[in-house]
Amino acid sequence: MAMLCMAVSLVSCSGEDGETGPQGPAGAAGVAGTDGADGADGISCWDLNGNGVGDAEEDVNNDGNFDAMDCQGADGVDGADGADGVDGVDGADGADGVDGNANVQQLVFDISDEANYSSLDFDLTTLPNPVTNYAFLYYIQQPNGLRYSIPGGLNGNQFYTRVLLNTNSGSVFINFHNASTDAVAVVPQGLYSQVIIVAIELTNTGKNSENIMAELKAAGVDTSDYNQVAAYFGLE
Repeated sequence: MAMLCMAVSLVSCSGEDGETGPQGPAGAAGVAGTDGADGADGISCWDLNGNGVGDAEEDVNNDGNFDAMDCQGADGVDGADGADGVDGVDGADGADGVDGNANVQQLVFDISDEANYSSLDFDLTTLPNPVTNYAFLYYIQQPNGLRYSIPGGLNGNQFYTRVLLNTNSGSVFINFHNASTDAVAVVPQGLYSQVIIVAIELTNTGKNSENIMAELKAAGVDTSDYNQVAAYFGLE
């Protein structure tokens, strides 16, 4: 009975939870932390080598100051203008050409039947104008087609020739000499077959034989070479 009464007593003494009490006062402030170390200063934009000193080459705008105005990029270099094309060189004026083929005559004389001669003479009066109206080139040909310019040496200088033009009679004379003795030479039959005379008519512009020879030389024509002369005048 006594134990029952104690149990009842204990049960009746257990009440509901009470209300939350008021907040207590704030605690004292904690001690402030130590300041962090200052960061290193940044490099100025003008300081190209990072030494912190204004160097002459870093004053980009040359105003004596080292500031943001020196941080401007340099102006881009203009593209170089293309080089002007080289003008073509004007061709040099060509030398006046010798008058065309209409004013050039070729006279061919057959001497294959001539025997033991020291001189030959030919009549040039068949030309349309007097011989004084022409410049003449003379050649002598062997049967094998080899041609020599005369006057001059022949056959390895065995002979040489002189040419004389008689303007009064209209005749030309070719004289043969021994090259070693200068004596008159006797040429046997058949050694030469033709004499070719190229007659170049002079114009009325004051040109003379010397002018014609100079013009042929300027045109690159070797007058001692019959083939070049014939090709130039269209004689063959």
